[in-house]
Amino acid sequence: MKYVLLLSFFLTLFAGSAASQSAARAELSVYPNPAVEYIAVNDPAENVGYVVMFNLVGKKVKELEYSKGANVPVGDLPKGMYMVQLQDRQRNVLKTQMMDKR
Repeated sequence: MKYVLLLSFFLTLFAGSAASQSAARAELSVYPNPAVEYIAVNDPAENVGYVVMFNLVGKKVKELEYSKGANVPVGDLPKGMYMVQLQDRQRNVLKTQMMDKR
């Protein structure tokens, strides 16, 4: 029950950014999911400038500048669920996706 409430709160926090995503941004994704040591970003249009990760409480746990083809290390994070936010160079949210870290 505690996790359902936290997830509901967190998803409400990001509802505005999710509603503004266009169809062109739908092709953005983070993989593999679940992740162990790293994640990669599928960004055919090369729009992503930053990768920001939040835990389910909404606390920012990692923020990295992204360059095309780079892997994002997640091995240092504890196991759990995270929200991965992909931002452009102007810090506009392109997409937010859940990720399971194992």
